[in-house]
Amino acid sequence: MIGIAQLSGFRSEMVRWVEQMIAQAAGVVRPVIGQTFPLDRAADAHAAIENRTAVGKTLLLI
Repeated sequence: MIGIAQLSGFRSEMVRWVEQMIAQAAGVVRPVIGQTFPLDRAADAHAAIENRTAVGKTLLLI
């Protein structure tokens, strides 16, 4: 098991690991767009996120 104290030793490898993960996820990971709002309804979008009624990503359309 790895504890929090050992994580500092991984810093030197972090960039390489992140690059590998992004390369593997490219084209595979797709965000779920739950709802969209026009920009003039940004307050409604924010309320949906705060009230946890939004599923997936909430987008503002400009």
